[in-house]
Amino acid sequence: MDTKVAGVGVEAVEYSQESGTVRAQFDQEETPASMAVVATLADVMDTDPVKLDPLHSTVDADELDALVRVRNGANGDTHAAFTHEGHAITVHSYGEITITPEHELTVEKHERGAGR
Repeated sequence: MDTKVAGVGVEAVEYSQESGTVRAQFDQEETPASMAVVATLADVMDTDPVKLDPLHSTVDADELDALVRVRNGANGDTHAAFTHEGHAITVHSYGEITITPEHELTVEKHERGAGR
């Protein structure tokens, strides 16, 4: 399914209500990873992308784009993980972004640890 998230083309967006995690696929040949992150995060937060804190306050956008640019299968996956605007974000070199609210990660870790 092709759609636009905050004006940036993404191939698919999945939302897990249980974990609050959003997964988005983007075309790395057309969209830099940094733009896809900002667009997807803005959609998750239901806000205009320009109202977000600048991505460069957390991560070097040029380095992010270079790290996860299109790679052939022989090189395997490279990914970058960071937090921004209260969300844990992972960007994979195969064009996938996962975004999870940090409070969901804390609750999940607490629940796993509670049974020990």
